[in-house]
Amino acid sequence: MSGQSAGRLNRRRFLQVSALGAGVALLSACELPVEPTATGPSRDDLPIIYWSMFGLEEAAQAQNQVERFNERTGENAIFMSIGWGNVAQKAQVAIEGGNPPDLVSLWSQAYSWGPRGLLQPLESYAEADGFDGEGWSPPAYEALWSEGHLWGTGHTLNVWGLHLNQDQLDEAGVTEIPTEIEGLDALAEEMTTWDDDGNLTRLGFLPWQNSNLWHWGWAHGATFYDEDTDTVTADQDEGLLQALAWFQSYADKYDIEKVDRFRSGFGRATMSSDDPWYVGKVSAQIDGSWKRSWVPRYAPELNYAVAKSPAATGIGHTSLVEIGAMFNVPTGAKNPEGGWKLALEMASAQNQIEFGKLVGDIPPLHAAAREPEFLEALPYNELFVELTEESGRAWPRMPVLSIYKQEMERITDQVVHGKIEPAAALAEMAAKVQDELNDFRAQTA
Repeated sequence: MSGQSAGRLNRRRFLQVSALGAGVALLSACELPVEPTATGPSRDDLPIIYWSMFGLEEAAQAQNQVERFNERTGENAIFMSIGWGNVAQKAQVAIEGGNPPDLVSLWSQAYSWGPRGLLQPLESYAEADGFDGEGWSPPAYEALWSEGHLWGTGHTLNVWGLHLNQDQLDEAGVTEIPTEIEGLDALAEEMTTWDDDGNLTRLGFLPWQNSNLWHWGWAHGATFYDEDTDTVTADQDEGLLQALAWFQSYADKYDIEKVDRFRSGFGRATMSSDDPWYVGKVSAQIDGSWKRSWVPRYAPELNYAVAKSPAATGIGHTSLVEIGAMFNVPTGAKNPEGGWKLALEMASAQNQIEFGKLVGDIPPLHAAAREPEFLEALPYNELFVELTEESGRAWPRMPVLSIYKQEMERITDQVVHGKIEPAAALAEMAAKVQDELNDFRAQTA
């Protein structure tokens, strides 16, 4: 049952104004919806403790937004930067120990944490305060819901597109960026280079380089999971089978041993100047909307292009639209009303625009995403906004999503290394994930 249906609140038309209200700076002459405002006071005698995943510049931005919230509301929200690598583990320990924060920023943990009783459902707060998804990108709003409950808010979206080295395309005489898989295969062949000994010197494109079977499954029309019947569909999904067989074809064509040997030198260099795309070892790869904010820091001389990801014939462009940070209220929070109030604030249009400009990710509110202040901040913002509006896909909202992700990586590795055929791999994975899902349901019934 989707968040747009069973979880959907009664929709109310937001009043249209040109400002966000007292104490909030004007965004532009373009009209934006009035922000939902928390109606009930939080506990006057308690602070609002907020544990954040953000670090560095993102932490500074979040700190400024919390301070602005305090000045406007008179609340005492306390920002604590836990860091993306530690926040989930520390939050779980704190919740289970009975001393959690009032708000924590997470990813898709809500899909399993919520049914296990680690997070508070927020739909009653949302209904009272008019937070009903009006004006939001549909997959973004849907991603806040699972099991019929609203688990949080969000303020930016990770969106994926095809990133290309423009100088290498120009040198090869490539003038058209492919829109379908067949054209992408041709581009990969054109841009891949070898030395005299038959060793790879550049990958034109590789499906699992910086991407995964989720992305390319959607690009082949896959569905992965039937929410209505609570069924993992990988073993009966023709689109997913086609995508995995396509992966296998690259392993065969380019010789997986040579591919592995070449890629072994990449390391985990995504957040450094050694990123293989930055240094020209990969001509084209799928990457996130945030990448453009990193280019000036790590590869300021890079001449690049971004395009919508190619797809199988008849499917059209698709992209995962993932909440970059979901703001959740833990079970046992001493000031849950305050946690919700701050969660609503973090999802405001102004905060969405500010964070989007900083990190390159996309505001889930259409009006915020269409603000010139955001659109003009980074190249290709318009393209990513179009993806969120036209063809975005949310993660399957299932409580064993993390296990499904792990299994997808495992079978990808096995198939491309010739250890199992695609159909058998999908059947094995579907059975295992379904068993995990059934066990979860039994444990939480």
